[in-house]
Amino acid sequence: MPARFIAPKNLHITLVPPWYEEKIEQAIDLLKSCSKITTPIEIAFEEICFGPKENQPRLIWIKGKSTPKLHLLKSKLTQALKQNEEKRDFLPHLTIARFKERDFARFPVKKLAEKINWRQKFDSFCLFESRLTPDGAEYEIIEEIKLSSRGS
Repeated sequence: MPARFIAPKNLHITLVPPWYEEKIEQAIDLLKSCSKITTPIEIAFEEICFGPKENQPRLIWIKGKSTPKLHLLKSKLTQALKQNEEKRDFLPHLTIARFKERDFARFPVKKLAEKINWRQKFDSFCLFESRLTPDGAEYEIIEEIKLSSRGS
């Protein structure tokens, strides 16, 4: 299959789209202040499918279902970092493979909607540094931030 599968260490759910940051310690403090708003979050992953658009696929995703707690955390992080809210609905997902749209014609399968039932609890989130390489993006954890153990 003409696709580049993502290394397990690079799998992640993006809560705030990438941005450039010079004041890393200040950003970490802002992120830590958001960690107190919720307890660990469980995400139900329901489907493996092509994305981001069915008629123009270039990714293979594991799609999850958003929850009010996850949406609240995403919103608070976006506000704290003074980033723009995305216009599209938030869809938690793991990108497990990337491919060029033009290579899709060579895929043996043109429809992908594999139902799954996988629940995963997350008790932290991370600030990553992203580096582009010829083999794709590499992610390095700058700071892992635990969610509240009791909420507020």
